Amino acid sequence: MREYSSNTAASGMTDSKKSLLSLGSNMGNPKKNIRLAVQKIAGLDGVQALRESRYRKSMPVGGPSAQAEFVNAAIEVSTTLDPQELLSAIVKIEQELGRERKQRWDERIIDIDILTWDKNIQSSPSLTLPHPRMSLRRFVLEPVCDLVPLGRHPETGWTYARHLEHLTYAGNYAVTLHNTNQSAAEAYLRLSQNDNVLVAQSLPLARSVTELGRVFGRLKHWISQYEQDVFLLCDFAPRECLIQHPELAAEVATQESSLPLPRLLVFLTDNIHNEYRHQFITRIMPDEIIAPWLFLDINETDRLHQELEALASCHL
Repeated sequence: MREYSSNTAASGMTDSKKSLLSLGSNMGNPKKNIRLAVQKIAGLDGVQALRESRYRKSMPVGGPSAQAEFVNAAIEVSTTLDPQELLSAIVKIEQELGRERKQRWDERIIDIDILTWDKNIQSSPSLTLPHPRMSLRRFVLEPVCDLVPLGRHPETGWTYARHLEHLTYAGNYAVTLHNTNQSAAEAYLRLSQNDNVLVAQSLPLARSVTELGRVFGRLKHWISQYEQDVFLLCDFAPRECLIQHPELAAEVATQESSLPLPRLLVFLTDNIHNEYRHQFITRIMPDEIIAPWLFLDINETDRLHQELEALASCHL
């Protein structure tokens, strides 16, 4: 693990914040590309110090087929740049190193993402913090755990080591919650053509202990029949009943104790940057966080399909 200090560290700069960044490359000489990017980040005005993780290799996730494997790393910087300033500086570095944005999740000479900036939580078209997929990706969490295994995710409160452990031991399935009246039927139909993903049919929300037992019974059936062979995407979530029936929380927890926890909660929404969305999470998980989550825009069918398909392998 390498450490860098800049000249600005000795000049009395104050009020710096810690920020975690993820770096990846699968074109040319990936290790060299990452080293060059790290050097440029370390030389930025407003970056005082930097620590770098080990390098790791990973298979491409979610993008076009036939890509070369990636080299991944993470860095922790101390910076006086605010999130938007840091993002602008990073985009400029990507451009200087030859990054061309042609297709989402395509091969790239360098990819730099801001994972966290202090404990900041924000969601906008230009920047979402913490990075919405950092807790779902082994190739992100392993380098982060080189640096700050006991650091805490700003939203879930889990340590990064716990998030990494969750990827290993959680069930190979996700449950879906609907913060919209729109249907994801088209994306699900396209997913049905993927042999590595199985979509479990939608179920009505439970209104009583008896109905909740039936929902969990179906979930147990799907998991026992298919979970070991394919990634199971359930178009329902037993916990969604807590929106209307919070009195069922204890029964939900009891039923969940006999199952592996889902790897992920998928929230389908037609307002991806809704400032009140975390109130929805609190109502779904009033006592404790049981799994990380991902908000997906139901209006963008192609992107939704790509995101859901990637869930089958991003934890590997």
